[in-house]
Formats: sequence, structure tokens, C-alpha cells
Amino acid sequence: MIPLTISTLKNLMERLDHAKHGEIRSITPLSPSSIEIRFSVQDIARGYDWIDILFRIEGVRDAKLASDNVLKSLDMSEGITVELTPSSAALAIGSYSGRCDEAPFYIIGTSVGYEELSFSG
Repeated sequence: MIPLTISTLKNLMERLDHAKHGEIRSITPLSPSSIEIRFSVQDIARGYDWIDILFRIEGVRDAKLASDNVLKSLDMSEGITVELTPSSAALAIGSYSGRCDEAPFYIIGTSVGYEELSFSG
């Protein structure tokens, strides 16, 4: 798992075009304070090939999740918002810059990391 920093986050989000039109593959609670979420996205750096990217949010203190049977119906046309501050990390479905806790799906914790995986299509 690669920890995200503000500079690596900007590069990753640009490379993945904020996961626009991607698909949520799974949500896995690892513990009460750790959640993984896996997306299938197009990678601009690989000629728009599809890859999976796994985000792990640690120190989860607030979340609004969806059940597995609803995941595929969540609108990914706006992609995802991932924000980092010195004291928090947030991931939300949609364009919710500065207001992730208003999204229909979000996870707020203390840190976020990611891992690139093979496409699970």
C-alpha cells in the first residue's frame, strides 16, 4: 500500500481522470477503523487501459456506505473526490471538493493509501 500525499494525490487523480465513468468493484471493512474500496478505472498513463485501484482509508471516523447490491448503480460519471488535510483524509463518490460529507457515499479517516492491481473486469 502506497501512502498518498498531497502531491502524489494530484498526480494520481489526473492520471485516473478522477475515476470518471469507472466502476466500484468492492468495499471491504478490514476493522472498525479501516476500510478498503476497489475501483476499475482507465489509466491515462497506460493508454487508457483499464486497471483496478484499491484505496485503504485508515482511522475511519465517519462513513456513509452502500451495500454490495447497490454499488454498481452508483453514478460514477463525476468520478471520485479524494482530499487530504494535515488531520484527515476523505474519499467520496462524485465531485464534492471541500464537502465530502455531503456525498451519497463517503469515507472520512486520518490517512489514505492506494495499490494498483490487475483489471478485474
